[in-house]
This record gives sequence, structure tokens and C-alpha cells, in this order.
Amino acid sequence: MLRAEASTQRLTGRTTRDTVVDHLIIAVAFALLLSGFRSVIAGNDWWITTILVATLTGLACAVLRAVGVRWVAPIAIVVEFLALAWIFVPGTLIGILPTFDTFRELGNLASAAQDIIIEEQAPVAAAKPVVLVVASSFGLLVIVADLLLERRRAASAIGLLLLSVFATPALISGDTPSVWLFVAVAALWLVILRSRTALGGTLARRQRGPAVVLGVAALAAAVAFPVISPDVSAVATSWGKPPPAVFGRGINPMLELGQNLRRNGTTTALTYTTGLPQAPYLKVATLRDFTGKTWKPGTTQQFAAPEGAEALEFSPDIKVEKESTTITIQQLRTTMLPVPYPLDKVSGLKGEWLLGFGRTMTSPDDDTRGQKYSVTSLDIQPTATQMRAISTNPRDLLLQEEVRLPDKMPKIIEDTARRVTKGATNQYDQVVALQDYLRNDGGFTYSETAPVADDYDGNGIDVIAKFLDKKSGYCVHFSSAMAVMARTLGIPSRIAVGYAPGSVVNVKDGQNQYEATSDDLHAWTEIYFEGIGWITFEPTPGVGSATAFKEPGAPASNSDDGEFSGSPRRAARDEATNVDSGATPTSTTTKTAPRTALISFMVLLVMIGIPALLRWSRRRWRISRAGSSVDPLWRELEDTARDFGLPFSPTDTPRGFAARLRTRDGIDGEALSRLLRRVERARFARSGVAEGDGVDDLRAVIASLAQGASRQERWRALALPRSLSGRRAYAPSGPLRTASTLG
Repeated sequence: MLRAEASTQRLTGRTTRDTVVDHLIIAVAFALLLSGFRSVIAGNDWWITTILVATLTGLACAVLRAVGVRWVAPIAIVVEFLALAWIFVPGTLIGILPTFDTFRELGNLASAAQDIIIEEQAPVAAAKPVVLVVASSFGLLVIVADLLLERRRAASAIGLLLLSVFATPALISGDTPSVWLFVAVAALWLVILRSRTALGGTLARRQRGPAVVLGVAALAAAVAFPVISPDVSAVATSWGKPPPAVFGRGINPMLELGQNLRRNGTTTALTYTTGLPQAPYLKVATLRDFTGKTWKPGTTQQFAAPEGAEALEFSPDIKVEKESTTITIQQLRTTMLPVPYPLDKVSGLKGEWLLGFGRTMTSPDDDTRGQKYSVTSLDIQPTATQMRAISTNPRDLLLQEEVRLPDKMPKIIEDTARRVTKGATNQYDQVVALQDYLRNDGGFTYSETAPVADDYDGNGIDVIAKFLDKKSGYCVHFSSAMAVMARTLGIPSRIAVGYAPGSVVNVKDGQNQYEATSDDLHAWTEIYFEGIGWITFEPTPGVGSATAFKEPGAPASNSDDGEFSGSPRRAARDEATNVDSGATPTSTTTKTAPRTALISFMVLLVMIGIPALLRWSRRRWRISRAGSSVDPLWRELEDTARDFGLPFSPTDTPRGFAARLRTRDGIDGEALSRLLRRVERARFARSGVAEGDGVDDLRAVIASLAQGASRQERWRALALPRSLSGRRAYAPSGPLRTASTLG
């Protein structure tokens, strides 16, 4: 008796339809489980991309299984890798072939994803590195599920796989999973469990008991889950470790600012009252040294340009007033003290505090917890005319660090600076033009998520260049861009980090009481004017007020569209959040999802057509050889019959195979007989073959075979030809009969 191979015996009794149904159930379960990751990743683009990658991988597994290929998992992994390359790093491919750059760029994205996972708190923005990790993970899960479904005893393993995927987002974000999601996935798993125990025989009887127990347990868990576990605590507060402390000791404030801006929840950092005409910016650190990759705090005040009262000694005609601001720390722990700039003196502090670079205050041993202190600061009020008369020498030795730039700069930075300031004849008008371009006139929008999603978060020169092109970012990008553009014009600049003006929450002793929260964390630009010192400029849209001094004949006003009544910082962030989640030019979904969908759809079409194309090419090649040998024609007939579902074994004789083929309805027996005689004469007779090459007989038999097949069999033979898996035994329903019983 002839036997089917081991691979066909694994699931004897299960039809192709059963296997397809199982795979579809798993696909639906994964799609539902993927929706649970919305507590981990924000936005929608990542969901579409992940579904497409998983679909491509699953389709590859299905096609390979259908045609009987042995090494399904390795080939599917290659298909998934190519899909990821096409979607995430298409520029590194040569046609459809990966290059060394493909592996390198995907590795860089994976490394960046690791940094985000460690440093960011869920839900994170849909950054390309994070989407790559999620999409590739679900692609691999599809491959694992496909391997499990090829085993009869797969139900338990499939259940554990689905449960682990279900629990993952809860363990990351700490959000309680939806009970309806659990019920839906559990129901799908029960369908698979039932199909695996409905085969009959001893195996089914052994599995019925465990199946009933597992089914009852699953339903009970679905009902009891929200009661037993109303709150799920995250294993990692922020994908590995908590976000860094705000302005922590020894940490670059600029590097940690973006992470803290994207933290979940809002905490009140401090409250204050002030005698200043407008709520002040509260500076924590001054960043002067620009490496080309990031801004760093100044390390020394030696040979630094004069600032504060010292700078104003050379300009006695500038109007200056001293005002007091009283600050009460609420939920802020840092060794860097928030103070208005430029401070003159501080009183009421506990512990040892030292005056640092940029007239900021730091402590070597103490921190801000429980502190209440008063700061006397200078309110400098020059007129616009006085500002335009100032000419700062960029070659001044005291300002060398404040104009230093990397040797190589992206062309867009200086070109933009010169284009925006064209026509400005003095330093003040140039700086105001840069501020207005970023804040109002250049079409920029505030967003904390767009830079992360588009992979240009940070403050280096390459990031600034991309920011000027994308025109969407948050305070780090706006302040860095203005400072660097100013330096390209020879204007001394630096960045201040701290809190933007807060919102009014109370009235105390006839003064407004302001509150600064974690939403008010901010970075802004400071520009040096000789004889005055460092002046604050605000390039970020919707935050504080733009700097503009009194023009001749006009009342003094520092307000613009960014006036800070209420809570401007939070309003700007809310607006940016709405923009990023909708279909706007800054939405990553509208930019990347259609391209991803189009590429993936084209790949789907190619994958569906590859088996048919290979089969057509093989048939053309065999027919082209018919003039010299009849064997290729007989091989083609055997393969075609196998594609239509006829049992086959490589040990068949031509006559035995022909006898089996004659049992098919509508077969052209005369053409088959002529082709059989031609083959037998070529193999066994001493005389030559009959006239002609037998191609017409082959085509007649194939045409009659197709005509007698159902529509489903014809589509199956065209799209998923079994013969591509090689000359292996094939039995649609059990072992093959012997050739002797077939004629």
C-alpha cells in the first residue's frame, strides 16, 4: 500500500477548509488583541501597518501550506523581513532586494525603539521604531500560530499564546483589559478547541475531558476577571523604568524635557505671586554649548559676557525696575531652583544654594522640597528704538561660545534664516523676524508627538533641519531652531529651560496667584544685546507672549496671539493633541498609512500571483522541450492532475496513472490514450515515437480535465498549484490505492 508522507498524516481527517477556518479564526483573534495595544501606543497608523504586515506574513504561510512547501516558517520570516523593509526603509532596497543598508537601518530603528521603550511612558507616540517592533512581533506571532495549527494538540498552546498577547499591554500600561475583549478572544479559542476535539477516534476521546474543563474555566474567568482584578499594575511604570526626575542632578535638562512633557498626568510644580507686570518665565538652567547633536549647560562663567545689573551699567538710559516674586514649591524635587531672570537676589531659602551659570541657582546638597522663597529680579524695559541702535560684536572673545556652530551645517538652516531676515538692517529686527516666523508667519504647529512619530525628536542640527521642513514640533525644536538660526547670522544666542508663565488660580493679598504645572515645562531662546544683556524671546506658538518692545508713538505691549490668559501652555498642548489625532497635515496617519496600505496591497497582489506565474513558466518550458522528448509532457500532465486534486505518487507507472485519470468526469480518453502510447513507446519500444510532439493531445486532456472540475477546483489549481511542492505523494483523503487496483 502506498502512503502519504508524514506531513499529510499529521492532520488526517481535517480538510483544507478546516485548516483555512482555523487560520481565519486566529487572524480575527490577533486583530482583536491588537486593539488592546491602544493603551500602549497612541494614534492609528501603527494599527494599520501592523495588520498589513501580519496579513502579508499570514498570507505567505497560507500560500506555502496550500502548495505543500515543507519549510514554511523560514520562508515566511523572509517574506516578513521584506515586507518590513518595503514599509520602513524602502530607500535601502535595490528593487525588491535588501542591501547591507537595509539591515543597518532596521537595526538602527530597533535600537531607537529600545531607547523609547526604556525612557518613555505608555502610551507612547507612534514612532517608526516602535511601530517596527510591534509589526514585526505580530508577524512572528502569526508564524508561530501557523506552526501550532499544524499540530492536532495545538489548542492548549494556542490558548497560552492568545493569553500572553492579551496580557502584554496590560502589563506595560497598567490599564485593566476590557472584559469584552477577553470574552471575544476566549470564544474564538473555544471554536478552535472544539474543532480539534471533533475528529473522532481515541485522540478525540482523550481530549474531550480537558476541553470541557478548559472551556468552563475560560468562561468563568471571562465573567470573574473584572471582579477579581479590577486594577492591573504595570510591570514597568514606563516600559522599563520611570521617567527621569524633572531637572534631576547631573542630567542634561534638554534631554529629559521631551520625556517629561509626554508623561501621563499633570502635577503642580509650584505656585507664585509677583509684582512684575506679566507672569515671568521661571528659569532652571541655561544651555550654551552646542555640540551639533544637543545643547549642554555652560560649564564656567570665566570670561563670560556681563549680564543682569552688570551689563546694564554700560547703558544708564535703559529703564529698569526691580520687582519681587514669591515662589512656593509644591511637587517639585530638584537641585536646580526655578527663578525669574535676571535675578538680583534671593531670600528665604533653606540650605546651601549657589549662583550658577546664566544667573541660575543650584545646590550641591539640598533640593527644592518644601522651599518657599522670594526672588528680586530686574524688569528691563528698553524701547524698540534703543534695541535697534544696539550692535553686538559676534567676534567678542566673551561671546565665542554663544556663536559657535558645527563645521558642517544643513543648508536649510542658514538659508531659512537669511530668507526670513531679508530686509532687516539691525540685530533686533532680525531676531524679531525669526521669532515671528516660527511663532506666527511660517505655518508651524505645536506638537509633542509628531517629532517622535516622524523620527526627528531631539535638538541636533539634523533634527532642526527636518523640523524646518516638517514645521511641527514642541518647545525644544522651536527654541533650538531660533538659537541656531540666530548663530548663523552671527547673533549670540543660548537656550533657557524651566517653566513657562502659568495660569491664574487665585488672588492673594491683592495679587494674582499663578500655578505652574508639569504641563508648563518649557524651553525658550535668549539673545544677547550688548549693553543690556540676555533678552528672552518666545518662538513657540501658543506659549507666553512674543517679545516686542515699545515702538515710537505706540503703547507698550508684549502680547500677541499667544497671550496667556487662563492656561496657554495646556491649551496649546490640547490643541496639538487634537491636531495629531485627526486627519491634518501633521498627522502621521495621513502621511504614512496610505503609502503603507498601497505598498502592502501591491505586495499582496504579487504574492497571490507568484504561484500561478511559476506554474505557467514551468508549463511553457516543458512544452518548449516537447520536440526532443515526450517525458516533459507527461510530467506536465501529472502535475496538472495533481493541481486539480487527483491522488498522485512518484511510484506510479504511466498506465496506472492514466487509469486513475480516466475516472475523472469528462476526461478526453482518446487524447489521453494517444499521449500514453507515445510515452510508453518512447520509454520501452525500440522504434521511434509517433509523428508530432503530443502537445495537442496534452492540451486536449488538460482542457477536458478543467472542464470537468468545479469552479473552486479550477481556481485552486490556478492560484495554489500543489505541484510546486515537488514530486511528493499526495492523497486528498487518506492513503493512495495501489496501482494494480487502478488498472
